[in-house]
This record gives sequence, C-alpha cells and structure tokens, in this order.
Amino acid sequence: MNILTFLKNKLNGNATSSTSSSSSSSDKLKELESFVKNQYENYLPSKSATTPDVPSYERYEYEAPSDEQIKKSAETELGDYVLSGENSIRDEYAQKAKELEANKASSEKQYVDSSQKLKSAYDEAAEALSNDSLKRGLARSSIALNNQAAATQAYTQNVNSLIEQRNQKIAEIDEELNSLDGQLQSALNSFKIGYAAKLTERINELKAEREKNKQEAIKYNNSLLKDEYEQSINKQKTDSDLYSKALSQKQREEAIKDSLSAEDKSKIEKSIYDKVVEVLDSMSFDDAKELFNSEPIFRNILSDYYYYTLYYKYR
Repeated sequence: MNILTFLKNKLNGNATSSTSSSSSSSDKLKELESFVKNQYENYLPSKSATTPDVPSYERYEYEAPSDEQIKKSAETELGDYVLSGENSIRDEYAQKAKELEANKASSEKQYVDSSQKLKSAYDEAAEALSNDSLKRGLARSSIALNNQAAATQAYTQNVNSLIEQRNQKIAEIDEELNSLDGQLQSALNSFKIGYAAKLTERINELKAEREKNKQEAIKYNNSLLKDEYEQSINKQKTDSDLYSKALSQKQREEAIKDSLSAEDKSKIEKSIYDKVVEVLDSMSFDDAKELFNSEPIFRNILSDYYYYTLYYKYR
C-alpha cells in the first residue's frame, strides 16, 4: 500500500489500528495520523465559489400614505371643484338678485311714468270740461260740477289702481328677493352634500390605490426573494456537485499527484519522518520498538529511505 492510498483510507476513516496497542500508543498513533493528514490536505482542491455570487436585488420600498394624508390629498384635488362650484352658485343667485332689483326699478319707473301720463290726461280732460262749460255758459252749473267730479273720481280710481299694481309688483319682487338667501343656502348645502359624497368616493379610490400599491410592492419584493432563494439553492447545489466531483477519490489522488513537485514531496517526507522520530523518541526505546514493528502505519507513511533508517534502529 503506497502513501496516497493510505492517506485516502485515512481521510475516508477506513484505516485500522492495532487492537493490541496501549492507550498511550493509540494516542501517539492518532497524533501521527492527524499530522500526516494535515501534510497532504493543503494539496487537495479547496472548496471555493465555483459559480458567481447570487445577486441581491434592490427592494421596492413603498411608503404608503396615512389616512390623514389621503384625506388631505383628496381635498386638495377637489379644491378647485369646490371653489368653482360654490362661486358658480353664488354668481347664479347674485344674478337673480340683480335681475329682481332691475325688475323692481323697472316697476317703479313704470308706475311713475303711468302716473304722469294719467295726471296729464286728467289735467287735459279737466281743462276740456272747464272750457266746454264756459262756452255753454254752464261753468257753475250742476252739470259742470258733476262732470268735473266724475273726471276727478275716475282719475283717483286710476291712480289708486296704479298704486295697487305697483305695490303688488314690488311686494312680489321683495318676496322673491327675501327668499333668495334661503335658496342660496339650500343650494350651497346641497352642493356640500354632493361634495362630501364626491370626497368620500375619492378617498376610497385613493385607499384602494394605496392597497393595490402595497400588494404590488409585496408581490414584487416576494418575487425578488423567491428568485434570490432559487438562485441560492441552485448555486449551493452546483457548488456542492462541483466540489463533490473535485473531491472524488480518483480526483483527490490525481490532485495530490499532479500538485506535488519533487521538492514538495521531499519536504513532506522529511516532515513526516521528523514527526515519527518525535513520537517514537517520546516513548521508551522498548515501547517505541514494539510500536514501530507492530503498526503498519510507519511503513505506509514513510518513504523507503526514512523507513529503513528507523527499521535498522528498532530491529
């Protein structure tokens, strides 16, 4: 059995030791075996990364807005809508009030104009009656007086009718004007109710969007985690397979054979010899002689030169 085969058996844990060795001798042999193993282990293929490192992907950090932030965002979005809507309602009722005031002024002017026309007509009629009575010599007659009284009565009735019409029209306009404030507030309240519903709808939309973004971020990050995990598992398997292959029995022997130069081999043989001498010298000559001649390890780990050097010493 050569030294490489022996080392192989030692590395695989198949080497046997003499059952008749004492406890002290057994310890010495274990010490020697460990030393020899270490001498050659540095020449074995090292376990290194044979595949690229698994990449670490940058995670997507989604900063979800709070409910308060969502509410403020929705209010900001609808700010122009609120301002425009309220102004539109106020403008509409301001225009109505303006039109009513214009109607009121028009009614007043119509009354004044009608009153003036009626007064002019009355004055003309009264003058005509007076002139007619004078011509007929009836200026102070009961007929003239009755005619004058009838004209005055007609004028008074017409004036009262104009006043009544004017007052009724003004009252109607004032009633409409007075009701505008209530109508305006009612319209604004209805708008606010509609706005509140619209705001709630937008808040719910933004919350749904927030939840969607959160789920997408989780899904994306989980996909990265899964990909990293799968790549890590594949890398471990690949590295393990490659290393196992590199450490196969045949390749271990080939690696040692190929890597050892004559100088390295000589150094290892000398180191092993020195260690054997150290171990044997730590024992009595008789114990050392018995151990050397009974244990096959010395023949297996020592070169011919060093083995026979000790052989002649302990024969």
